[in-house]
Amino acid sequence: MTTPGVLIVDDEIKLCRNIALKLKREGFVTYEAYDGKAALKKIQQYPVRVVILDYMLTDMIGLEVLKKIKELSPRTRVYMLTAYGNVENAVLAMKWGASDYLNKPFDLKQLADIVAEAYRSFDDVSGQTVFKSPKMQAVRGILDRIATTDAPVLLNGERGSGKTTLAKWIHENSRRRDQPFLTVNCASLPESLLERELFGSSGKAAAANGGTLFLDEVSSLTPLLQAQLLRLLEENRLYAPDTGESLPIQIRLITSTTQSLPALVKEGKFRDDLYYRLNLVEVEIPALRDRKEDIPLLIGQILDQLNARYGKSLTMSDRLLQTMTELPWQGNISELMNMVERMHLLKIGGVLDAEDLPDSHAGSGSRSKDGVRLQGRLYDVLEDVEARMILDALDQTGGNQSKAAERLGISRNALIYKMKRIGR
Repeated sequence: MTTPGVLIVDDEIKLCRNIALKLKREGFVTYEAYDGKAALKKIQQYPVRVVILDYMLTDMIGLEVLKKIKELSPRTRVYMLTAYGNVENAVLAMKWGASDYLNKPFDLKQLADIVAEAYRSFDDVSGQTVFKSPKMQAVRGILDRIATTDAPVLLNGERGSGKTTLAKWIHENSRRRDQPFLTVNCASLPESLLERELFGSSGKAAAANGGTLFLDEVSSLTPLLQAQLLRLLEENRLYAPDTGESLPIQIRLITSTTQSLPALVKEGKFRDDLYYRLNLVEVEIPALRDRKEDIPLLIGQILDQLNARYGKSLTMSDRLLQTMTELPWQGNISELMNMVERMHLLKIGGVLDAEDLPDSHAGSGSRSKDGVRLQGRLYDVLEDVEARMILDALDQTGGNQSKAAERLGISRNALIYKMKRIGR
């Protein structure tokens, strides 16, 4: 079974190839198309999970290609490339099914991060949350009560615990559901680029006007950007740093963090007045290991989606289901997704059983008090410990790869390589 890849569609052949080269270096399978017809042909020939689509092509407008891609492969995620300053086209593309947009020129590293997030996002295989645990029922009870309001929401939780999916659920059940939902990962860009991406005249705040803006890892905002966000919330106006324009803005703000904002406030790293603006409704998302009752439901949902995508009819044995329920899942739902899909890709048909579990997770039942596996091959045990240290470092640094690498005493490139090995 061919691994689902990334299709880059752009009539600027050099740019198309540069994007493909960058993504290949990051470990992705890539396909290239230089016009709309070629893109649609490749969508039908190959399994494609993500499309990077230019708005203007030689034979078709990008919106036409987007519409046909969504007809052929509804679950494929499409990211539009637009000329800087064309917010209207970007918003229209999202109403037609695009997941997001990037203004040209853009940073290749930023694009690679967006593709990586699309691959590990739970929403990639699930359009809704499933649960039966009391902890998630309590979370859903709060969200049910506030979804139709315009109250800002702060989602606390570990990486991979489903914060993005819940943010989308809030938007889709709000009065703004027909307006844009835009996401900005505050930990993925340096201050200057993030300022333009977030507050520029063609940035995400302007494009989200009337809809919902989701700021992932809001704890990573610098003091300058914290001040700009606070001003936007207080005045409902956007002061674009690139043009000096003042634009009226009406957005519903949802934020998330893996770090404790009260602790950062106490340390003087996060503004207390901004924190009080963000936490009108504050929700703690439980880690997957703390709601084990949900694991069989999630696995069933993921298998259904994968079976539909790949034309299989795989099921999972009770023995394997029990084993997976007892695993620690340090990477939460993202790790669970990755594990199920890895096993699914390698199995032609029948029932997934214990022998299909990757070596890095086999025999996980025998662990020390700290949760470290004590039996099995030494290499696998060390790999398990390494994965936990990487995940912990990323949690402690809010997903900042450079800081996590420094904490671990390795280079950033080494960290990225190791993250790929554990499915992050």
